[in-house]
Amino acid sequence: AASREWLAEARETLLKLRSESSSSGGAKSDSWRDDAVKRWGEHVPKLDAVKDWEEWVKSRVGSPPPASDLCLLQEYYAHDGWMLLMACVLMSRVSSWETKHRCISGFFEAYPTPSAALDARAEDVFEIIKSLGLFPGRMRSIVEVTTKFLTYPGAFTVGLEPEHKLYGIGEFGNDSFHIFARNDISRTPGDKNLQSFVAWQRRRQQKPCVA
Repeated sequence: AASREWLAEARETLLKLRSESSSSGGAKSDSWRDDAVKRWGEHVPKLDAVKDWEEWVKSRVGSPPPASDLCLLQEYYAHDGWMLLMACVLMSRVSSWETKHRCISGFFEAYPTPSAALDARAEDVFEIIKSLGLFPGRMRSIVEVTTKFLTYPGAFTVGLEPEHKLYGIGEFGNDSFHIFARNDISRTPGDKNLQSFVAWQRRRQQKPCVA
């Protein structure tokens, strides 16, 4: 119950942020870049490095599906593309929900933005996520995914094709990104938890409306 309340509050905050951004449809590029800095820190590109700042920002903000009864960890971070990908990097190959939740929460408490994560010292990150194991690979993924998220000048997307592949983001992370950040429940994921989530969302959509 507490988790669902948290997700509901996070969703309200997300919708407010999205409406504030979309309401400035004719805003100048510097306004969209200001929004990017507020969300992701000072390491976003320079103003003249991005052709379409509105597209740049909107492609990195999540459009999550409604909260489910499953309370998957991805649901906590679906409002932000970078946070969702980091959660996937950190939870991969870890079975304990408590360990994943503790380490992911600790990571975002220390590094709430991708700019902060890029400035992090590896030894400090290690102390936070060491319980997850596989630290060298996870740290490389944190750096490479974060760098691409911040520095790529165009619309951000994730895929398994070479031009969209991110280090450390395989089928699980790719499916998670499109399901949770893009609200694409037409996918057929291989992961059992993702299968359950997609099935739950489809059942929800099929329920008849009661007048």
